[in-house]
Amino acid sequence: MRLLRRIRAWWRSLGDYPEVKTPPPPIGGRHVCEEPEPNNPIQLARGIMQPPPRPCSHPAGEGVHILDDAFTITTPAAGDALPFHVTVYATWCAQYKTARGGRDLYAEVDAKRVNVQRRIHDVIRATARTFPPFQADKAEEQIEKELAVALYSPVHDCDELTITISTRSWVMVSEEVLASRRALSLKLLEDQNQLELTRSHVWRIGEERELWLKFLADCENHWRSRFAVHLAEHPVNIAEVMSRMQSERREEADRYISLVQNVVSAQQAVNVFDLVVQSDTMLRRALETLGIPVPDLVTDMPWEQV
Repeated sequence: MRLLRRIRAWWRSLGDYPEVKTPPPPIGGRHVCEEPEPNNPIQLARGIMQPPPRPCSHPAGEGVHILDDAFTITTPAAGDALPFHVTVYATWCAQYKTARGGRDLYAEVDAKRVNVQRRIHDVIRATARTFPPFQADKAEEQIEKELAVALYSPVHDCDELTITISTRSWVMVSEEVLASRRALSLKLLEDQNQLELTRSHVWRIGEERELWLKFLADCENHWRSRFAVHLAEHPVNIAEVMSRMQSERREEADRYISLVQNVVSAQQAVNVFDLVVQSDTMLRRALETLGIPVPDLVTDMPWEQV
């Protein structure tokens, strides 16, 4: 459009047609610019082909930033049974394109606010209906993307000024969904806590098992261990416990003496050397159990040491 205006001005400068100048609008009021009809193909092409809006780098006094109060939109979620509550924060930026300035930029923004909010509402309503009522996080992410696309181009762009808007939206579920999700979260938290308790219990059992294995292994080498554990658990009647320990010790010695006598009797009936070799391991274990020192095994023959 700017190129067309320049060509028109150049064409008029070649002929006898005086250029018609539009007087500037009064200071402090809205400027008047031609707004093409919504379905005008020039406007549609301009909205698609125009470059991205300029960054907000204007010097102080040449533009304004306006932060609107947050407004909330209640819009149905998928199924239309439960809604989302979407809170929108909008920031406007109005900049001059010419050095004349002097326009009431606040009035320009006020003139666009209703239509832009309607566009925002339409985008949010169409996007929210694609998500179930409990997926507020995903709905918020998608609404942010859709609004960024819808408001990428300036909401107003003419030869004198440009107006852009940026938004931030927060999505909350309804009270009914919030109560249901809270109950679900509490149950999941309880299950997680129970899992942690089970994990701790299993770990404790494993540690106790290792301690008991070591304890029992140590007890195998001491025939008094059973009585020591009994006294540790019940430190009473110590004399009686010691007496019982000695009695059991004598009974156990008598059993092994009987075993040795049986071995001696068997030696008289068979080859003594073979019997001793076969019963050596059994006798060693019996003597070790009785607490009698046992000499080390001798692998060399006596005549080999000469």
